[in-house]
Amino acid sequence: MAEETKTANNQKRVILLLVLVIIVLVAAGGALAFHFLNQEQPTEDGGGDMPELGYAEGTTVVRDENALQKALDDMAAKVAKGSMVLEYEADAYSVNGKDFKCYLANAPENTYDMYFDMYNGSNIDEQLFLSGLLKPGQALDKIELNTALSDGDHSAVLFFTTVEDDHKTLHSQISVTMNLHVGAQYAKSSSSASN
Repeated sequence: MAEETKTANNQKRVILLLVLVIIVLVAAGGALAFHFLNQEQPTEDGGGDMPELGYAEGTTVVRDENALQKALDDMAAKVAKGSMVLEYEADAYSVNGKDFKCYLANAPENTYDMYFDMYNGSNIDEQLFLSGLLKPGQALDKIELNTALSDGDHSAVLFFTTVEDDHKTLHSQISVTMNLHVGAQYAKSSSSASN
């Protein structure tokens, strides 16, 4: 019987020890939760650890639906005025390597005058062509390069550049890749370009 009492007492001690460990862990967890929940929270007015932030220059603060619609309309107008519509064919054809049949246009939707300049795709320092200004709605159906290209297919970089009304200030510029094809087989395609 003494043996059974000893085993029962040992079990009670182990259970008591486990209960104490659980109580200590719960108390420690509660203390940590209390600590983190009661820390000072950053505020918009710069309190706490958060730096004071303001609105970026030119930002519109919208507080009602009418103001939001006006802000959206204003932004759409700015984008429409500053955007550039590209109108061109990606391939140009020539028999002699100098006179090319092509299509390059300043789209009617554009606001500003535009010019085109083209550079050799393998040597961007070599300018192949520079147009004069085209008004919105005007187009070129042929161009003459500064130097003749050899027979075969060539890659070029074509820049669309719009200028402000003073014709001195660049408004925007976009570049595209263009394919230049040279050879006798393009005689029909380029006949109007060589005239």
